[in-house]
Amino acid sequence: MAHIRKDSSKPSTTISLEQALLDLIEDYRFTKRKNNRSEAIADLIQKGLKLEELLEKKKAKKKLEKVPC
Repeated sequence: MAHIRKDSSKPSTTISLEQALLDLIEDYRFTKRKNNRSEAIADLIQKGLKLEELLEKKKAKKKLEKVPC
């Protein structure tokens, strides 16, 4: 469960990442001019969740198209 830091109104959590993945996140952070690593990670998670939702909708649509009338 995430906790709320005294100096922030946002819940926080701790994760461990491989160095190669962290390097990719840092590259993304600087390319997209994110203020900090947390902002970059949150942005990537939101994009990933949105993509996952779109893929699920596309998969469901394909299933409906395959059903014979």
